[in-house]
Amino acid sequence: MPELIHPPLPLALADDAPWTHHDLTKARALIDRPPAPGDVFLWLVPSEFRFASASNVGNWLTLGERRRARLHPNSAIGRRFGVARATLRLVLSHMFHCTPGEVLIEDGPDERIVVSDPRGGGVLCVDVAYSGIWIVIAAASAKIGIGLTVDATGEDAMWAESARIGMNRAQRAVTDTSRWRGLALPMPGEIRGVVALDRPVARVVAFGWDRLPDFGVRAALS
Repeated sequence: MPELIHPPLPLALADDAPWTHHDLTKARALIDRPPAPGDVFLWLVPSEFRFASASNVGNWLTLGERRRARLHPNSAIGRRFGVARATLRLVLSHMFHCTPGEVLIEDGPDERIVVSDPRGGGVLCVDVAYSGIWIVIAAASAKIGIGLTVDATGEDAMWAESARIGMNRAQRAVTDTSRWRGLALPMPGEIRGVVALDRPVARVVAFGWDRLPDFGVRAALS
């Protein structure tokens, strides 16, 4: 087997974390507990995700979220936001054992979101990012950010920029990258994606990918 090459990242690649993969078309991709320390939960969802039906989007979103989706100047982007928010509420409701409408989501600056356990269990670190028709959702007990790029400036630069975007989404200013870890995502087409976390990664549970990372990551398909 030929040696696989890591993408060049401005943070350490978490290449020893095992991945467990589930297909969205074969499972509802739901987890019944919040991520433990070291866990990373990931979802890759198309903007026509069948579990986020028009009825669910209408019922699960707040009035402000529905207005944001409906009034966006680009109807496709508005639809994508609605599907992303409804999917986020679906997966989090199973973690928190509540209804999707009870999940507490606040929008912060720079597209950051804050998710609180309605049972009083504190704040969960979550990020949602978009590229084309694709929605990526990530959840962890550590600070987490998703960086996605589609650029023609070169493969190395794309990976590095994805990592920088992820760190900046997780934390406003990253001056010390020594504690940061990155997960290179096997995104569709020309998209390059990196999930950045400020803690070590012990396990990755991924939903929606039809393949696993081939960047030197020792992945386990299940």
